[in-house]
Amino acid sequence: MSTFFPNNFSNINGLPMMETSSITVTDDNVVLTLTNRSFRFLRNQGLMLFRLNQAIPDGTTTTLPIVFSSNGFIQGLTNVGGTPITVAQVPGPGIYLIFYDKSANLMQLMTTQIPTTIARVSTNDTVGEE
Repeated sequence: MSTFFPNNFSNINGLPMMETSSITVTDDNVVLTLTNRSFRFLRNQGLMLFRLNQAIPDGTTTTLPIVFSSNGFIQGLTNVGGTPITVAQVPGPGIYLIFYDKSANLMQLMTTQIPTTIARVSTNDTVGEE
């Protein structure tokens, strides 16, 4: 990763990807620290991939909200409805899809966990018939 352009892209001119450098658990929240200048080269709004590199420590209260920290700026993470994302909703290290809007100070988690099994539809099922 270049220090001049701190964001990797998932494809040519595609989604930027940010990563955690550390996790800190406080009495009020769980702070996911991002690399320095992570948001500087992002457009005003869009989608990004977020890589959670570390596991949230065992025993952490599951009701604590998740916040991001970069260069001393703290930004909360919410779902699409505006409710803060908690430890219980982040299953662990992996890649997540996030919508961000820098002018509105908004970061919304779009995905939480990829299912390990996929439900299959029977060939005998019909759609739209009563």
